[in-house]
Amino acid sequence: MKLGIAVVYLVQPEDEAWFDLHLRHIERFTDVPYTIYAGVNRLLPQFRRKLEQHPLVKICNCPPTELRGGREHAHYLEHLTRFAIEDGVSHVATLHVDSFPIRVGWAQALADRLTVKCAFDCLEGINTACILFSRDFYLNFHPTYHVSAEEYASPLFKEYVEAAHPGRHSGIGYGFTAYRHGLSWYSLPAVAVDPHGVGSIYDDLIYHLGGLVRLSIPSQVADASLRSRFSFYLARLLKMAKSAVPRSIRQRLPLAVRAPYGDWYSAHILARAKREAIADFDAYLSDLRRRMAPLPAPSPAR
Repeated sequence: MKLGIAVVYLVQPEDEAWFDLHLRHIERFTDVPYTIYAGVNRLLPQFRRKLEQHPLVKICNCPPTELRGGREHAHYLEHLTRFAIEDGVSHVATLHVDSFPIRVGWAQALADRLTVKCAFDCLEGINTACILFSRDFYLNFHPTYHVSAEEYASPLFKEYVEAAHPGRHSGIGYGFTAYRHGLSWYSLPAVAVDPHGVGSIYDDLIYHLGGLVRLSIPSQVADASLRSRFSFYLARLLKMAKSAVPRSIRQRLPLAVRAPYGDWYSAHILARAKREAIADFDAYLSDLRRRMAPLPAPSPAR
């Protein structure tokens, strides 16, 4: 196995500890030959220097784009994946700065689940915080991380969304490619979630914080003022209300309804979760593992 790990590095200065943790965990738990293909467009110089000094990182200067959000991320991932395939890797895995392996053998364990019919492994919702697929799948089916406007408007895409309920982010195109060709994928189940509902362990292989890449959190929101405490608990109530609504319904809500909740979530719940997890990540992970549900029997699923 020759693994290419594609990562788009967009890191805020206050998240340097997560950046370092991500690199350490890849090195510690990846026991197959690998190269990290690093997208560094708009990366701050101090982080780029660290990547340049890492012996298993290949700096990739992707074509610039005016896109932002998920489409910017997908744009860079397309190029990083192509670079890895052109380098002759047998498998590609996508990770985020806030996602990384937590068990030796993770890459081979995921690769072993791939079959002629099972196209890729992913986190629930087809999240690019971890998608692993083979060279053959990429070359045979030419998946893209996002979908075109024409595909988005097609009856088949609507059928795919109804059947699979994918997350509306940069992994949605891989699921659509598989669905279009009658293929399945394996979704790593979330077997433990921290008390904030932010950090999760997937299949005891991958940890994902959930939000670090997407959101920039001002440091002042973590203070202990009365206003901050009130806002935090209000955000938690909103989170509980959200969890009571099925995902299929939430995804149909207009962005104007969903976005305000995202602001509360980012500014308060995520800030606290980040601070508590990074203070002693090994202890945090051990506590999270004690919460783990029994691992389900692996089987491809949509």
